[in-house]
Amino acid sequence: MMRVLILLWSFFVTDGTGQVITTCTAEACLTLHLEEKHFEKASENCVNNGGNLVTMRDENEFQSVKSALLAAEDSILNSKLWIGLELLKRNCTDFTEELHGFRWRSEPKKSKYSNWKKKPLSTCTEKRCVSISLADDLKWTDGSCRDRAFYMCKFLSKGMCKPIVMEEPGVVKYNLPFLQKPQTHNENLAMLPHGTWAEILCDGSEAAESSVSFCDSKDGVFGWTNSERFCTARNKRGCERKNGGCDHLCIETAGASVRCECRDGYYLMNDQVSCALRNNCENSPCESECIPTATGFSCACAEGYQLAEDNIGCADIDECLLTVCGEHTCRNTPGSYLCECNPGFRLVAGICEDVNECTESRCDQGCLNSHGSFSCYCHTGYSSLSDDKGKCIDVNECLGKPCEDICINTIGSFNCSCRENFMLAKNGISCVPNPTEKLQTTASPDHREAFVTESSQTHVSFESTTINPPPLNRTKTKVDSTKRQERFLGSSWILVCVLASVIPLTALVLISGVVIYRWKRSRKATLKNTTADNYCWVSSGLDKERKQTIIQLNN
Repeated sequence: MMRVLILLWSFFVTDGTGQVITTCTAEACLTLHLEEKHFEKASENCVNNGGNLVTMRDENEFQSVKSALLAAEDSILNSKLWIGLELLKRNCTDFTEELHGFRWRSEPKKSKYSNWKKKPLSTCTEKRCVSISLADDLKWTDGSCRDRAFYMCKFLSKGMCKPIVMEEPGVVKYNLPFLQKPQTHNENLAMLPHGTWAEILCDGSEAAESSVSFCDSKDGVFGWTNSERFCTARNKRGCERKNGGCDHLCIETAGASVRCECRDGYYLMNDQVSCALRNNCENSPCESECIPTATGFSCACAEGYQLAEDNIGCADIDECLLTVCGEHTCRNTPGSYLCECNPGFRLVAGICEDVNECTESRCDQGCLNSHGSFSCYCHTGYSSLSDDKGKCIDVNECLGKPCEDICINTIGSFNCSCRENFMLAKNGISCVPNPTEKLQTTASPDHREAFVTESSQTHVSFESTTINPPPLNRTKTKVDSTKRQERFLGSSWILVCVLASVIPLTALVLISGVVIYRWKRSRKATLKNTTADNYCWVSSGLDKERKQTIIQLNN
């Protein structure tokens, strides 16, 4: 088949932006643009002219592109050329299929054919585009769509017309639908696409009368309109030169003229040079479509159907047997099929694509999208509900007693604190004594030692001088003793707290010494108060007073 679709014509034009090399086969025309563009700009230029970036969905398209490139200059041998294959942003590379997650820009977007040089970059966030090069035998290579490269456009055509036969000095200018400037006759110009219009000048001068003809279809056969007005000058041509312009058979007649005839199964068209197949499909029994051939006709079916065993009728194709929907449910329909996507997917242009549920705010806090599903998670300090994983509630960390002393729960966290005279350690959990609090080491006035002495009567005797001290107030003595015991117990409590803290050893020794010293004093005073029938001995100052009293009596 590719032998028939070999390169038929090519020529060079300039469209104002760069050199363009055009090539046509019986099915389509290709334009090679030798000006480097970004991928999006290249695709836009093709679409604006009525085409698309070239595709390579099968071996036939591969050979067509290769033939078009080989007809160009050798300077493009190592050049990079965009083709219409891309990986859209937010779509992931998928190495389980032939296109690896990439899609063609024009329909059909998917195909089984692939020609990768190496595996494309694995990504879900970056748009990637595909290019080819003759140096790599047209192997596919992915890259950044922001790079610059040559590009090729593909223009599909309903059919092709042969060039108009002219004798010199006639001139024909062809205006192709996707080129800006008209093209004159070229030896390599063997076919012209449907929609081309030709301006015909019979004597080759601009002042000569001109006529216009279009490449169009008549009864399924493509040819030029108004062909009876062509100035072909048949009386001046012979069969030796270009077969007299005849499509099939050239017959010379009297008067140096020629007559064209067609082979069996063909008929002569209105231009009297072209031959077309006879319409053998008249009254054909084909159920769907009839295709005329040189020997008769053949039947064909619409897309989604195939010929029945009688080669006349059409039977529906069950596309679901071909796993066209992949892992999703497939429903066959007459001539087509429907894909029913699994949960977590949605149908886009006939293809099930993953739904990113995280963009729909289904989770209170964190969300992780996955292929066909998603999962929610809560931040530290929160937990999800058992019946609704998307909802997050605060966790009361204080139930686990994380603090040494006081725990206060907060939204998403907790705080520790300490009682009076203690402060929070650097770890935020433990409590240590507050170094700014000073210990009360000075006794209050209520605990001062007091002795009450009362002199009621002094007995003087010459034979013996004796001074009996007055009785001590026993009630006050007992009160003072109780206060000293309370003070002793308070001091002991301070000592215990100090020993349990991290105060430097020197301060501990100092405070301990003070406490022990005061305890001994208190103990000694208590022992004095409990001797000599609860009387206290008079200090040595009273002896001096007594001597003075005796001296006064003697005088």
